[in-house]
Amino acid sequence: MTQSFSGKTAVVTGAALGIGRETALLLGARGARVIVSDINEDAGAAAVATIEAAGGTAHFIRCDIGDEAQIQALVEQAVTLGGRLDVMVNNAGIGGKPAPLHEVSNEQWDLIIRIDLTAVFWGQKYATLAMLADGKGGSIVNVASIAGLGAAPTLGPYGPAKAGVIQLSQTGAVEVARAGIRINAVCPGWTDTAIIDNMGPDARTKLLRGIPLGRMGQPAEIAELIAFLASDAASFITGVAYQIDGGIKSV
Repeated sequence: MTQSFSGKTAVVTGAALGIGRETALLLGARGARVIVSDINEDAGAAAVATIEAAGGTAHFIRCDIGDEAQIQALVEQAVTLGGRLDVMVNNAGIGGKPAPLHEVSNEQWDLIIRIDLTAVFWGQKYATLAMLADGKGGSIVNVASIAGLGAAPTLGPYGPAKAGVIQLSQTGAVEVARAGIRINAVCPGWTDTAIIDNMGPDARTKLLRGIPLGRMGQPAEIAELIAFLASDAASFITGVAYQIDGGIKSV
């Protein structure tokens, strides 16, 4: 089996920075027509330029994943540009201010659930509909987190949202498996992205103590797993939540 994406169209949300950017670059390097999607237009355009400079094909489409209509339009534009949709990577998300659940406001709860769970549902929904209409299958990879696998103290709504992403992926995978559509979730541990920096000045040092491998993951490492699951090399894998966390057993 191959990890080539030649002739395939792939959408990556949150593709301007971090894990999403590295995923878009990797898929582009392996032959995909990549739809780079984000609300950060400058960084998104820069990602497209990087893919094109390496000989790949990419397009930037601005999309606020908190708006269902924009996600639907994103998928429809991807089909128009590429002829069909082969790969959908629902990566975009936010972290939020650390707090125990009993201190979380309804506004904070609604925002995190909408962006980190409901938006993934919309992305999976419209990608599935496009793949069903085409009749040739496809692959959907949802970015969850190890925070969705167990207790995630002080992460507020983030853990429940990511747990929902895992269940969403598993249920969807069973429902559309006969149509040749595979859906998997990736559960990164602490990864060197802006979310870590937003957790406070001492967060990095404290988090490193709990990682058996002694370092944080790099976005490019997470991208490798996403690309594998999206590829034909993973053609018999569906409905699975893959941990990639340096050996962490709990958050």
